[in-house]
Amino acid sequence: MQDFQRLTATTPSIGMTTATEEQRGWRRWERRYPHALVLVGVVALAKADAATIGVVAPALRADLHVTDAELGLLAALSSVTGALCALPAGGLVDRRHRPLVIAGAVALWSLALGFAGLATGVLLLGIARLVSGAVATVARPATVSLAGDLYHPHRRGRALAALDAGQAAGTGVCFGLGALAVHFLSWRWLFFGLAAVGVALALGIRTVEDPAPVRPPGPSLPTVLRTLVEIRTNRLVLVSDSVGNFFYAGVASFAVLFITERYRLTTATVDALAPVVAVGVIGGIIAGGRLGDRLTRRLGGSTRLLVASGCQLVATLFFGAALLAGSIVPASVLLFVGASVLGGAGPCLDAVRLDIVRPSIRGRAEAAKGLLTLGSSAVGPVTFGLMATALTGAGRSHAMALRDTFIAMLVPLAAGALILLMARRHYPRDAAAAARPEEERGGPDGERGVSP
Repeated sequence: MQDFQRLTATTPSIGMTTATEEQRGWRRWERRYPHALVLVGVVALAKADAATIGVVAPALRADLHVTDAELGLLAALSSVTGALCALPAGGLVDRRHRPLVIAGAVALWSLALGFAGLATGVLLLGIARLVSGAVATVARPATVSLAGDLYHPHRRGRALAALDAGQAAGTGVCFGLGALAVHFLSWRWLFFGLAAVGVALALGIRTVEDPAPVRPPGPSLPTVLRTLVEIRTNRLVLVSDSVGNFFYAGVASFAVLFITERYRLTTATVDALAPVVAVGVIGGIIAGGRLGDRLTRRLGGSTRLLVASGCQLVATLFFGAALLAGSIVPASVLLFVGASVLGGAGPCLDAVRLDIVRPSIRGRAEAAKGLLTLGSSAVGPVTFGLMATALTGAGRSHAMALRDTFIAMLVPLAAGALILLMARRHYPRDAAAAARPEEERGGPDGERGVSP
């Protein structure tokens, strides 16, 4: 354990792998694949939980007589409490034994899911959603923080790709379980099933060791937030990430509507295509993480920014071609390729953030990123809707107005890719600063931050 801690404090850069580093403890952590599966399961459960209301919405309307407005409120409640609890959860991750934090959160989470399955009205279901949203916010900061300590910088890309793929798979599994539950039993069994998964994960996470179980308190939250802003690479990556989430949220809100109107397909047909696209995205995520790791070992960590930028630019071209396609077959192929390529950017950017943020504040850094993501995701659908409405009012058909809106929104996606290229210039200095021992940063709490 001491060897591991010395390595995390003295790794000078994210450059070439050395035999000494490999012998000092990284390998023995990376071989514990069951632990990695548990962490992937935690983030997958978080995504599944977020999708539950949408998955069983028709059944809720029929059984509990829920209105559309109440369905929207139920879906939003978990996001609201998640936003309120994000930074406190990040602070808990930074200061406490992380597997125990996850185990406690998942246990409470499972109780909330089980309570939702027993709900007989909107009020009880809403209370359950409030609780589950609050505790689910621990999942991403805790698992990313642990991954940063458990995996060598040269192999973090594939570890984080597994987390991202787990999130994508979690939504798909939720749809599958929901369909089975509603068809054969009741919508309540979706919540009961997820609660059972949560109990199993809570028991499994107890076997995961924390490589740094005792850590100093670290800087205060205002200092952490100021530090994150001062790190130039982090600032640029977050801007690019926010632009990407803005685009994703808008696409998710209007893609089905656009495809059904543009190509005269039924909603059921479009929904059937969604799992195929999800498989492509997961494949892109895994490939992007592995490619970023391979190039990092050869050329250094800043090449991950090049991979992420290239993924976004190539995806922009494929999406543009898909929008201009006149029939569903070429449009579907182009959309599949574009979504797959775009998936490769995520793990690369996640690994870069771990490289440039010191371990003592990674939980709060990931929580702050989650808050920013929530904000940009909320703005995206509104902006898409307003632009489509304006174009429709200008005489365009609704389908063409949606198409032109999507094309216009590809511009900020491409701009985000160019911003990542700018971040490459600052990465080496920021990564070296994050790797310096605490005493060289201005005190045990690092109050002066890590940026030059």
